Amino acid sequence: MKKISRKTPLLVCLIVFIISVGAIWILVESQGRVFAQERDQFVTKRVFERVLTLQERQPIYMKGEALTQIGELKANQPVAITGEDEAYYELRLGNMTAFVRKGQATVEKKKLLTVLHTERSAAIHTLQKTAVYEYADLQSSVILEMEEGYRYPVIGEEEDWYILAIGERPGYVAKQSVALDEGLPVLVYHQVLPRELMRTMASTISLETFEQQMGYLADHHFETLTAYQLYDYLEGRLVVPSKAVLITFDDGLLSTKEYAYPILKQYGFTALQHIISSRTDRAQGAQLFDVEGPLQFFTATDLEELADVFQFEAHTYELHSLDEDLGVGVALDHSKEKILLDLQQNIQQVPAAVSLAYPFGHYHEDFIAAAKEAGLLIGFTTTEGYANRKTSNYEVRRYGITEKKSFEQFVTYMEGNMTWPS
Repeated sequence: MKKISRKTPLLVCLIVFIISVGAIWILVESQGRVFAQERDQFVTKRVFERVLTLQERQPIYMKGEALTQIGELKANQPVAITGEDEAYYELRLGNMTAFVRKGQATVEKKKLLTVLHTERSAAIHTLQKTAVYEYADLQSSVILEMEEGYRYPVIGEEEDWYILAIGERPGYVAKQSVALDEGLPVLVYHQVLPRELMRTMASTISLETFEQQMGYLADHHFETLTAYQLYDYLEGRLVVPSKAVLITFDDGLLSTKEYAYPILKQYGFTALQHIISSRTDRAQGAQLFDVEGPLQFFTATDLEELADVFQFEAHTYELHSLDEDLGVGVALDHSKEKILLDLQQNIQQVPAAVSLAYPFGHYHEDFIAAAKEAGLLIGFTTTEGYANRKTSNYEVRRYGITEKKSFEQFVTYMEGNMTWPS
């Protein structure tokens, strides 16, 4: 029987320890270089059938209600195109389609350095017109110049650079030239009443404070987004302005027709109204608002009349109540199948719904699964924060507005400067 020296295990342990420490040191000391070392796995050369090379620089647009310029594509920088019509070439910026007006250019089969993974990992916020370079080198050629004041999707980072995909090519943005986008502000309101009529500050904001907040958004040139635009932003399919906000209301309370709707319309804002559809038949036709009576909800007639400002979204059919024993929404007591049936009934009244606001902010995995199966794309919580890719699209954070929140807090949130414990 072979004798094993008592020193051997100690030697082996020492070697393993040295290797482990070395590996940890390499990982820690080269965090920014881990991606760089794997660069060959991130980009590759590939032949594209249709590659556009401009002879003169051209604006690059995204399409919404109108074409919006989001940058300028430089001359002599080949980019793969995905299609064209009579006036424009189409190419990809991140996961979205962008457009370049036809002009003096060549389109030919060509090999390009291309990215293998285009899933959006984050977004950057441009503070001025910003160059996108061919390589992670300020001396390299500029492919694209991004416009000031927009949020652009990026697919990765490498040391001091963010990586953006443009026309199937990787483009490099110096981190020092941009800010990391923390996400979009999403406001949630419930009841709006004149201050003199308020009996509680719970889930309620005064008309005077609401007017002040909407005036601030208008004075600072904020644009309101739809639920679908938020979804596209989260998926990297939309470049959105720095001054963008989503305004949401929960419950479909008649007070918001009486007091919030005229102000929103005055400023040209839109907002989401999450509807509890079992409550829309508590009254018929037009209603007179009665602050002294029980809570009043929109009727089917109201949904038709208010559609120029409000986009109507899901908030369950009859699952918006609390389990008194457990102190949680009753939906959490039900199976996925029961929740799905309720959501399907809810959506019958709001067929254009893209999002769901969880009752009381309470949800679980079955609730999310039911929302997905019902065809909803976003789930709004009551957890405070910004809407970004750090969480699932079914766990989107919002900022709850009541009379208890100061105007200074509102401004801090809107300017993207509010933080929460991690």
